[in-house]
Amino acid sequence: MNNSYKRWAKPSKNIYNQNGTLKKGRTYQGYYMLRNKNKYIGDPTLIIYRSAWEYSFCRWCDSSPSILRWSSEPIQIPYYDKVSKLEECKKLGLNPNNPTNWIQKKYNTDFWMEIQKPDETIERWFIEIKPKEKLIRPKPVSKDAPLKDQKKFNTRAREFILNESKFEAMKVWATRNGAKFYIFTEEQLRKFGIIGGRFDLQIDNKRNFDK
Repeated sequence: MNNSYKRWAKPSKNIYNQNGTLKKGRTYQGYYMLRNKNKYIGDPTLIIYRSAWEYSFCRWCDSSPSILRWSSEPIQIPYYDKVSKLEECKKLGLNPNNPTNWIQKKYNTDFWMEIQKPDETIERWFIEIKPKEKLIRPKPVSKDAPLKDQKKFNTRAREFILNESKFEAMKVWATRNGAKFYIFTEEQLRKFGIIGGRFDLQIDNKRNFDK
């Protein structure tokens, strides 16, 4: 399991407003406390969630009888970053679509689990949790658009292209290793009852949450 990565890629500290709500632009992060230690694969002190949705997913894996085993951020796999050298390629007149001009990086998928389906077959799934809007290709803005809109589009386009590369690499790796790869958006999380129900992150105040 991917414990060495998790030892330095620690969750960010939660920063709150005076009224106890989380600062804008941040997500709830921390270490999940296990209830059923026999189900978890890896170091039980390094179960990291990087959003409220991921916390709810941990609770679901921990307590659902259909989840036989599970792990958070279990592996790193290589993928190609096709966008980081775009400007350099443009300056040097290089072809940005040539794989020799891409950068190999590592991707950490959010979760792995072994699930028993209603027909009692057992499957192994790798799961990435992402808002649905992150999976939609951003629409280009006009050249006359305000600079802030152009920068916003460039940021979203870069993220979209990088995610495409990551997810394709993960799908291939999972298939080769007898597993499946799924992306859970808010739609899948609601379908499985992971959010909008008893697994939701309940925060009465910041002190209770950060215990």
